[in-house]
Amino acid sequence: MAVGFASAQTTPAASAPQVPTLTDVPAGHWAKDAIDKIVAKGIILGYPDGTFRGTQNLTRYEAAVIISRLLDQIAAGTVTTTTGSTTTIDPETLTALQNAVQELAADLAALGVRVTDLESNSVSQDDFARLEARVEALGTPTDTTPAPAGDTAALDALNQQISDLSARADDLQSNYDSLRADVDDNASSIAALNDLTVLLNNDILGLQDRVSAVESALPDLVGRADFNALTTRVSGIDTRVTTLESAPKFSFTGSIGGTFGGIGLLSGKTNFDVDRLTRKTFADGAFSIGTDCTNSAASLISGGGVQPSSPAGARQAYAEQCVDTTDNFSGATLSFGIKASNLVTANGALVVSDAAVNFETNFGTNFLQVDNARVNGAFGGQPFSVVYDYQNSAFRFNDYLFNANSDTEPVIKRQGFVLTATGTTLPFSPKLTVVAGVGSTNVTYGVNGTATPDPVLVGPYFGIRAEANPFGIGPIGLNYAQNVGNRSAFGVDYNVKVGPVSVDGLYDLSLSNAKSPYTSLNDYFSKGDSAFYTRAAVDLGIAKIAANYRAIAPAYTNGVAGMSPNDTFFYNYNGVNANGNAYGADIVGYGGALSSNLGPITVAAFGDRYSNYNPSADTTSGVTVTTAGVPVAGQTIATPGSSYRTAYGVALGGKLFGLSVTGFYNRDMSDVGATYAVVDGVASRYSTTQHTDNNFYAYNSTAAYQDTGLVPFAYSSTYGGVLKHDGSAADALIKGLNFTVADQYFYNDSINDFQAYGSYGITLGGLTVTPFARYHSFNVPGNNGTTTVTTADGTATKTYNAVKYGVQVAIPAMTGIIGKPSFAGGFENSITTPGASIAATTGSKTELYGQAALTLNDIGVANTTASIGYGYYQGFGLGSGGATIASSASSGTATFSPTADRIFRSPLGGASDPYTGANLGSNAGSVQGVFGQVNFNGLALNAGYFRYNDFVNSANNSSATAFKVAYTLNF
Repeated sequence: MAVGFASAQTTPAASAPQVPTLTDVPAGHWAKDAIDKIVAKGIILGYPDGTFRGTQNLTRYEAAVIISRLLDQIAAGTVTTTTGSTTTIDPETLTALQNAVQELAADLAALGVRVTDLESNSVSQDDFARLEARVEALGTPTDTTPAPAGDTAALDALNQQISDLSARADDLQSNYDSLRADVDDNASSIAALNDLTVLLNNDILGLQDRVSAVESALPDLVGRADFNALTTRVSGIDTRVTTLESAPKFSFTGSIGGTFGGIGLLSGKTNFDVDRLTRKTFADGAFSIGTDCTNSAASLISGGGVQPSSPAGARQAYAEQCVDTTDNFSGATLSFGIKASNLVTANGALVVSDAAVNFETNFGTNFLQVDNARVNGAFGGQPFSVVYDYQNSAFRFNDYLFNANSDTEPVIKRQGFVLTATGTTLPFSPKLTVVAGVGSTNVTYGVNGTATPDPVLVGPYFGIRAEANPFGIGPIGLNYAQNVGNRSAFGVDYNVKVGPVSVDGLYDLSLSNAKSPYTSLNDYFSKGDSAFYTRAAVDLGIAKIAANYRAIAPAYTNGVAGMSPNDTFFYNYNGVNANGNAYGADIVGYGGALSSNLGPITVAAFGDRYSNYNPSADTTSGVTVTTAGVPVAGQTIATPGSSYRTAYGVALGGKLFGLSVTGFYNRDMSDVGATYAVVDGVASRYSTTQHTDNNFYAYNSTAAYQDTGLVPFAYSSTYGGVLKHDGSAADALIKGLNFTVADQYFYNDSINDFQAYGSYGITLGGLTVTPFARYHSFNVPGNNGTTTVTTADGTATKTYNAVKYGVQVAIPAMTGIIGKPSFAGGFENSITTPGASIAATTGSKTELYGQAALTLNDIGVANTTASIGYGYYQGFGLGSGGATIASSASSGTATFSPTADRIFRSPLGGASDPYTGANLGSNAGSVQGVFGQVNFNGLALNAGYFRYNDFVNSANNSSATAFKVAYTLNF
């Protein structure tokens, strides 16, 4: 059967071939369209020589490949063409395939009938042979039987007929063999086609169901013309939307707010702090003006707001250090702004993507003013921004120059502009920053007994910074800054990285007008105040090495030489330097560190040596000469530089399953206060070991030297070990459990300091409970805590023990209960006792603190909540200020903490140097209060009653009431 199918490859091509051109199918052939169609659908490909061979029989192998391709495409519901595209088999194609299969099956069935007929009507060769033998027998005479007369012609005719039948039988046998071979060859094809028919029937039934569904929904469908019209309308709307989105836009927003109320004494005359009672509750800060306050021992009792004549009158950084019972909250503000975007010039060179100007007025204190404004856009494709601020213009050139981006009070008021432009498409990505404005003192603070501030940035100022990033290694900047009538400065800074090596640093030279004139280059360097440091680090993955050198002149103290308000006395005094300088002022030194991680093993080390900026200026005349500790009569010398301090340390540890264990050794030495000896007439100074360096030592610090070498209790003369568990680690033994066990032995004084503390946070059914505990033992040999001991470096200390424990509880809004209440509360107790006992005695310092706050999140009125809270604090053995003021021992917002002995730092030294942990006071008292708040659509009503009790002198008892209504309307 020559059906004209070309042979197909049995292995599909790796990529879609091009449609083959069959060279032996003429253009006008009646089957050309059909052949092109199946070739395009990838069912057959032709022979390798590019022919179709339409008259050649189809073999069973070729048929198997063709049917396999058909079955694969039908099973997938798609047809992959020779161009690589994929199309879905449509119902018409499926119907045609089914009809073709059925016609082929019918042809094969008819062929089988013909074969059967031939089989039933055919005569075998054996039958013919027997018949021919009989004929021969009849026609051949024998000796006994002669040939019949007259039958010769009949016999000849019969023989001829037999010969003809024999020839026809041979032909029939040949046709039969051929038909049987065709039937056998097509048997598997018929079976495959039957399977294909079943699949096609299923697909046809599915398509019929879909057609029926479409036909039933046809009345609801639009016509092609309607659809095309709708498409045109949608395209038009899309174009209009795109045009509108890119068109200039303007908007107007604002708010009006008013506050009425205050907090004042109801009885007594002692003003006190209430922030500690409301800290971290719904009323946090509601009864306070914040941290911007001035306190002194005189103002606490008198309430007269007397400006003290000592640094103790500096403005405070923690809210708990401020008295609140004199605050007035009344005032009203109106602020509004105009915003614009998508502003483009006619030639498209200037594009303003975002612009805004905001106005503000405080009724009764100032007229309408521009509070701030900004413009962001691009010029010539290069981005730029311009920002204006009425009183807190923010900018930063480098660590020591024009550093004024975190002055949130602000201490120095700055009204000015900041322009920034970046060449993103230019070589080295240059960036230009220009600042200009006017500075003025915003708060009063005391410096050395006066209320006159240092001239950090007062009057007109101007600065320009040019920065580039060559070859993508990091920014390099050049700076110029000037405060008219005060100072001018030049600077360069860099922060680059090449491979594993990183280097950063700066050099600033500040010229004070008070030292002018500057007549030569030498004058600039000899009279100018310089700040220089450079740091380098090499990070090799398993090991890191870092080193530094720094030399910062004394004039950079409080940010004066660098005209940097971030670093003013206001922040320095309170230990919350907003600048975060790499190094302090009046220092010259160098150091280095290394660390290595070898699997779970860690190694770290550091070394540091520094002195005052000009150690030779520390020379002191008239110091008595001593030999072997004995003064030499009549001999005095001028001491050499005496401010060098040296510290170094090493640590070895390991980490596994959230646990880390570290052993360490530290040494700290100082020339300050050292002894002298005379050898051959030459006076020499001997360094002495210090228990700590009070400039850098930080109790329980986790900071690594230059972000590299983490050695516990660095800058001390100790050795010991630390065991920690991190409950947030992926491999933590117990999730949520954090604990530390640390022991440091001050070997120069034979004093041991041991502490163990931890917390565990667990949440069950929405209830979060976090208990914590701390134990601290400071043991001075031979001391029972009743008297003090002066150590080798002159520090007075004594034995003491401290315990602290507590719990915090939080419950989110409970939706299944009326009012949807939520709750937060906590309790803690702290006891510090001189001596070896942990029991509280008459000489102990004790603190008790508790909070409870309940909020009803649904009281039946939309967008309304109601809350009530209570707070209590009492203490015995407190220092100056008693229970009236004191900052939190673990920062102003983290009172519940096991890392410190005390709840509030009173006296302040107890949380930094363990030698001073038993320096207790004689004050005692309590402060407590109940407070409530209702919020309704921006309207907040706060009220509270607070009471202070002095346990030593009841005449100082006071009570206060607070009321505050605040409303903000946004438009």
